[in-house]
Amino acid sequence: MNEKAISLRVDQRYKNGPFFTIMAYLVTLFVVVIPFSIFMRLFNRVKIVGKKHLDRAKMPFMFVSNHVTLLDDMFIGPLIFTPRGFFNFNFMPYHTPEEKNFYKGPIVSWIMEHLKCIPLTRGEGINQPGIAAIIEKLKEGGNVQIYPEGTRTRTGRLGRGKPGVGKIVYDAQCQVVPCYHSGLEKVLPIGRTFPRFFKKITIIIGEPISYQDYFDKPNTVETWREIAENMVDSIRQLREKGKKQGLI
Repeated sequence: MNEKAISLRVDQRYKNGPFFTIMAYLVTLFVVVIPFSIFMRLFNRVKIVGKKHLDRAKMPFMFVSNHVTLLDDMFIGPLIFTPRGFFNFNFMPYHTPEEKNFYKGPIVSWIMEHLKCIPLTRGEGINQPGIAAIIEKLKEGGNVQIYPEGTRTRTGRLGRGKPGVGKIVYDAQCQVVPCYHSGLEKVLPIGRTFPRFFKKITIIIGEPISYQDYFDKPNTVETWREIAENMVDSIRQLREKGKKQGLI
């Protein structure tokens, strides 16, 4: 899809009218929050550590974590962004699904339109309209859930951070809330289309990180890459903390 087409979709997706906001709230509640909360709470064993850091986080911020399934956002989001997100819909994060994976057919596309999604297209690079839209939403005081590695891991190892994610933080001048989760790779392994039940899932949320020291550095790819690598390191540290405490 060309940049003009994506830009039009981004513009259409963020209408500020009350009807659109109400529809987005209802779709988020009934398509994601309720069914996925039931699935995670009733049919799996979930432990959340450090949720207080997210509850107290001041907006705007970027929520970053490791990435193991196509539906990480939906599995985790309803557990950690509620109940605060019920009373302040602005607290519910924008998501960054890959265009080709999630915008298939009119029904699914309509749902994605109303789930606060900003599509990114793999291979389009840092300057694609989706990146600009994410920065705009952060500057407006929202928050974004994104994966600094840019793709799912197939080995369980944390990869390198993508400079585009660092650019977002640099341009938006926002904080970052890191998270490490384990167990979802057993719920929905790569190649499987239906989730498995009764798995142990652990979610560890860290304290918000300020990148103020980086904002005085040149606005270059090298600086963006440093920020992104720092994000991945913070996720890695949460993983090691979880191992030491016997959580994972």
